[in-house]
Amino acid sequence: MPQTSASDRPGTSRLFTPAMAALPDTGHELLHSGNAGLIIHRVGQLRHEFRNEGRAFASDLVSALNKPVADVASVLVYEEILGRVDRLHWMIHMRMPNDYSRFLHVADHDKSFKEVTETDRLADRDGGNWERMYVEGSFQERVYVPQHGLSHDGQDDHAPATFVPPAMHQTGLPADRLRHSADTGLTIIRTAQTKFEFRNEAREFAFEWARHVNRALAGDVTAYLFEETFGQQDRIHWMLHLDSLDSYQRLLELKHRDAAFQKMLTTEFVPARKGGGTWERTFVDAGIHDTVLTPLHSGTPIGF
Repeated sequence: MPQTSASDRPGTSRLFTPAMAALPDTGHELLHSGNAGLIIHRVGQLRHEFRNEGRAFASDLVSALNKPVADVASVLVYEEILGRVDRLHWMIHMRMPNDYSRFLHVADHDKSFKEVTETDRLADRDGGNWERMYVEGSFQERVYVPQHGLSHDGQDDHAPATFVPPAMHQTGLPADRLRHSADTGLTIIRTAQTKFEFRNEAREFAFEWARHVNRALAGDVTAYLFEETFGQQDRIHWMLHLDSLDSYQRLLELKHRDAAFQKMLTTEFVPARKGGGTWERTFVDAGIHDTVLTPLHSGTPIGF
């Protein structure tokens, strides 16, 4: 998937470094939020006293995993920067659900994986590995599947190489005008709980919102829409990929300066037979929240 160069992107900042900057060339296609068939999102909370060691473990784990799974998956790790301090996020990008069996094989048989997960990494602190670094019971997972079945461009041509059509097909834009989870310094996951009664209308709005963002800010901000699978019913997620807070400011300004975006926000997605209404009727109140992530790289932890 070709990428736009930094000079092509307005207000590009290097404060936040993309994940792919630290990835070795495996000789296989890098999977990411734009071309994957599904994503497993794993979250773990570090104990503050082991924040440095926990980050080192997370980075080493990703390095150990990406080599043996390179032909079926790509794993990226992020740090939550606006939310909970010392919470890490792994994004496991895959083509098909069955590809997860490769991770099970690695866990059972790969020597490098066992060295990372079983070696004494806390020799001068009473010993231990990751099990001492993370808060008990804090690991959670969600499965994201690109939203499909709406009026997405190009999905009729989807080949069975991925579980569902990849999210990039939602946009109708060329690959060199899209961003994704590996080539941007910031990812915002916007999570929303739809009302059961308006589940279809909420998805139509969510798709239209992303479509307007992608066309207004092509090459600067990309929004993909995902459905939560094997989790909470009718919870959807936008992934917004951008390089800087300047890009986020341009996103916020759309509702003030972009006529098409303004019109979309006032469109009645709820039909008259259901009482009519804009997008505001379609989501559970207080059910929308953002999580802001940046790729984890070596250096000083974010936070205190």
